Amino acid sequence: MSAQDRREQILDITHGIVTAEGFHAATPNRIAATAGITRPVLYQQFGDLAGLFVALIDREQQRAGRQFAEAVAQHTDPRETDRFVNAFTAMLHAVDAHPDTWRLFLFPPEGAPPELYHRLAESQLFVQQFFHTELLRTFPGLPDPEYTARIIHAAVRELLQLRLTDPAEATVDRLGSLIRRIRARVIGD
Repeated sequence: MSAQDRREQILDITHGIVTAEGFHAATPNRIAATAGITRPVLYQQFGDLAGLFVALIDREQQRAGRQFAEAVAQHTDPRETDRFVNAFTAMLHAVDAHPDTWRLFLFPPEGAPPELYHRLAESQLFVQQFFHTELLRTFPGLPDPEYTARIIHAAVRELLQLRLTDPAEATVDRLGSLIRRIRARVIGD
């Protein structure tokens, strides 16, 4: 196995443990044993456990960022004319396709290192700024676009959490319809 493949294997194993049981359960011995390696190999790849956790958080933040960018760029439903609703629906599909990536940021696991919260704050600020820019572009006369972007961000976050925790009830159609109504009430047409 190449060094990069080994690194990805270790990150995948760590992510699985963290998702199932929290960061506190991802011990060097457990990760190394599951990967079929020794602890020195683990340390050669990441320096220490904190380095491994930061590498995992950074990798998942990059994945989520790419998925977010793809979601806002694609037009998933040609019948849907509202770009915001279309992007939200694409986000739901990204959450469905990569639930563990999104769970890490939408439900930070027990024992998460400070770096996760720092990356989470960065990501939230980026998304709020995106909404703010889109609101100004699409609705130039909208009063208080900064707080409107924050409200939309909070609603989207809550709905994505619902999709992860209760996918049978929080269907793509139901949440898409709800975000359409929220958007109409908060922003108007």
